[in-house]
Amino acid sequence: MKKPEFLSLELTPWALSLSVHLFFVGAVVLMTWSRMVTLPLVSLDLAPLTASSAAPAEDMDQWHKPLSRHHLMPIPKPQPTAPPSAGDQGPVRSVAQVGQMPRMKMVVKPVYPEVAKKANVEGVVILQVEIDASGTVMAAQVVKSLGSGCDEAALEAVKQTAFVPAYEDGKPVPVRIRVPYRFKIGE
Repeated sequence: MKKPEFLSLELTPWALSLSVHLFFVGAVVLMTWSRMVTLPLVSLDLAPLTASSAAPAEDMDQWHKPLSRHHLMPIPKPQPTAPPSAGDQGPVRSVAQVGQMPRMKMVVKPVYPEVAKKANVEGVVILQVEIDASGTVMAAQVVKSLGSGCDEAALEAVKQTAFVPAYEDGKPVPVRIRVPYRFKIGE
């Protein structure tokens, strides 16, 4: 059995490969050579200021000093607001803005539409649901549709579902979540 050697090919294929590679590298260098931009050198030495354009020495040193508190713009103080009423619960938050997620307290399953059963429609309907601070569904809309009456069945079920509200800093807050409803024949 013959032992394979490194560079076991003859010299001709290696020389051909090397010459082709050198040709392409040279072509790339020549094509980019004409497009090279020569930037002028800029002296970074600060020229001495002439007497006519010179600012007072104290003003020149001023930019080196850090700003003190009295140079900064004051931050306005928050104005006191009236406590929210029962109807005003603040803006609806996303799930990323709450400390505790809402959860279903009383689950209502959707009624599988007969049209969907007969057509063997299976899948998931995803709803975007806004829940108020008391855990009641304020609004719901379909994010991912399944059709054949399944969307409407899911919307009807979520409107009847009761939630434990989301909490932020120990207070119940309105939140927007996504709720999936799975429709599978035989379940």
